[in-house]
Amino acid sequence: MIKKKPRILIIRCGLLGDTVDATAVVKPLVDYYGENLEIEWVTKPNLSDLFMFDSRITPLFVKYTKLPILFSKDKLKIILNSLINPYDAVINLELGNKFINLARFIRGKVKVGLPYKHIHENIKNEHRVKHQLRILKSYFSDMKTDNCYPYLNGSNADIKKIYNIHNKYIVICPTNSHFKKKNYRGYRAWPISNWQELINKIINETNLDIVVTGGNNETSYVSQLDLYNPRIHNLTGRTNIPNLVEIMKNSECTIATDSGSVHVAGISSKKIIAIHGPTSFHETGPYGNGKNEVIQANLNLRCSPCYNTHRIKMCHSNKCMIELSPDMIFNFIIQNQRMYIVKKEIKLK
Repeated sequence: MIKKKPRILIIRCGLLGDTVDATAVVKPLVDYYGENLEIEWVTKPNLSDLFMFDSRITPLFVKYTKLPILFSKDKLKIILNSLINPYDAVINLELGNKFINLARFIRGKVKVGLPYKHIHENIKNEHRVKHQLRILKSYFSDMKTDNCYPYLNGSNADIKKIYNIHNKYIVICPTNSHFKKKNYRGYRAWPISNWQELINKIINETNLDIVVTGGNNETSYVSQLDLYNPRIHNLTGRTNIPNLVEIMKNSECTIATDSGSVHVAGISSKKIIAIHGPTSFHETGPYGNGKNEVIQANLNLRCSPCYNTHRIKMCHSNKCMIELSPDMIFNFIIQNQRMYIVKKEIKLK
């Protein structure tokens, strides 16, 4: 008799950064259930290429996440399939209540993340990666969750050949999911003028090229930057996630605000400079991969972090981001890396 492969469902249907952080649970699950474990992952259609190079994970797309089960054909399909072929475990890592009923109605031998209150326990006191691993550990007491990090399989493509890059380079990610918003939620963005000043400084004072990345919907924002230089490679809207992993893996450093890109950098780039102002680096910053260098760039203001608190609604200056200077970021880039600096000629009078 052929032994049935273990099969689990993970529910984490957030943005890119949320989903990347949740991948930290994959290793302990594979170690626990065995290498033949099959994982199905509830996610959004715009992240369809996230697990393109991981044969263990099959994405299940839910397009309209806020729809109740009765009005969501995507959610109904997942439930009906589980009645025919139950899961060995259903793991709910969602922080909101949009998927709580889905997790309840799916048929599985073990339900992780239920009851709902368990998800929110101590979430403000630890990084969300540690929080998710703790949820696993609370249900599987003998599961090993030490030294587990987020991960994504890259494309293994020859990035320099594909994108015609010949020199060492830095990756710059000038956007995040809230850069278009005019209310307080847009406070995570670093001013476009600061990005331009930093780009100019890198070009003028180092021997490094610059690779600028962003999504298809971010090209108009990036077009505000002056990128007309042969050492600047504007790849905005020209990469998928597996290629972005390879781009960052081959870079000298990645610079980003609190965004999905900074979490991709956290699992792939050798050095990450994360620009944080209103959000908590301790809770939602790039977790790293255990081998790379993660640098938090902020002003250490008494009022920061303030995101999702009453303080941010009273803030009219966005001082924590506006006054964080390009010089500070540049100094982090060249820290312990003096070989990047261009030697300038000294003219004798």
